[in-house]
Amino acid sequence: MTKAHKLLGLEPGDGAPALHLGLLVGLASLAEVVTEGAVTSAFLARIGASALPLALAVRAAVEVTTAVAYDRLAVRWVPSRASLGVALLSLAVLGALASSTQASAGVYAAFVVASALARLRVIHFGVLALSELTGGRAARALPVVYACSRLGSVLAGPVLGGIGPGAGLAGLLLVAAVTQLFASLLLSRWWRLSGAEPERAPASRAFDVEPSPTSTAAASHPEGNSMLLAIVVGSVFLALGRLALTTESGAILEAHYSEAELTRVLGLYFTAINAAMLLLQVGVVGRILSRGGLPILNFGWSLLYLAAQALLALGPGTVAVALGARAVESEMRNTLRTPVANLLYEAMAPERQPRARTLVIGVAIPLSSLAGGAALSALGGHDTALAALGIAAAVGLSAATWAQNRAWRRAMG
Repeated sequence: MTKAHKLLGLEPGDGAPALHLGLLVGLASLAEVVTEGAVTSAFLARIGASALPLALAVRAAVEVTTAVAYDRLAVRWVPSRASLGVALLSLAVLGALASSTQASAGVYAAFVVASALARLRVIHFGVLALSELTGGRAARALPVVYACSRLGSVLAGPVLGGIGPGAGLAGLLLVAAVTQLFASLLLSRWWRLSGAEPERAPASRAFDVEPSPTSTAAASHPEGNSMLLAIVVGSVFLALGRLALTTESGAILEAHYSEAELTRVLGLYFTAINAAMLLLQVGVVGRILSRGGLPILNFGWSLLYLAAQALLALGPGTVAVALGARAVESEMRNTLRTPVANLLYEAMAPERQPRARTLVIGVAIPLSSLAGGAALSALGGHDTALAALGIAAAVGLSAATWAQNRAWRRAMG
């Protein structure tokens, strides 16, 4: 075992799939963070934070429609081929959006559609990662893989802060499209070299994989249904809380910055916060997970999220508060909870995992955002309603996280 393997908590044989998956998710994260920073700055400056609840509801409707439709189309594809389809779709859509950003309608469309593309990638990358990291590899290698995601986000910061103010929304969307092109080439080469099997027969479940020893044990345990219910409930609360947090923090940022200034500030923010999260993921998260500390990370993050919602609702309306709350909800969630969220699905049989991920990420979360966004829009985005929703959702998420930990202990024990 090399020093690098020891430092990262990997065993011999873990390195190659972790590196390949890490490079892929790093490219995807670079494209997604550049897109997110660009469309967020343009939306707040040209349309305004008051329009966020309705825009988030529309975005949720697009996300659920896209996720369900894509799941139907990809039902017979192996994970690497499905991920290639997502990358090619992202390349085409980002290129098209770059040509329509002068009008407010184009900015609105970019804000709505870009998130749907990112959600598709999250759904299918998780399936791809679990199919490549079988057995005990997942707990060891997933933190390293997602550390590469943080590295891609770190690199997105200088792109936003450096060329963003001059290139504008159209230029940044083209940069994201080119990055997705590289991801497509990587996936295409991977699929050819791995000798991926042909399309499944129509009767096969989506992204069916051979069961690993860990998955087989989980499949025989009755906690799979309890885990799925706990994940769905937690995802609903997370989606509702995100509506409040995004709208409240967006209003603060809108009041302080112009579009170009906000692009530059977000560039610095993405670099700093993702560099810190990279160190945390490489140095801490993997070791905690490998020692069975999944419940600690899962519940610990939910308490941080509750604190962030309370501070945003009751604290001063400063940029530091807005970016700090966003850091907990987004970057810290990706660092601490995304590897955990993937491992929670091991409580289910392998053939159920893809559809469960689609149900949670592609249906439950967008539908919750749709309902919550429509309700907030009808209420006019009132500050009291936003604060109450954010804190209540954080409390509900903490309770759901406790239930997830309980189901995971039973399934894995």
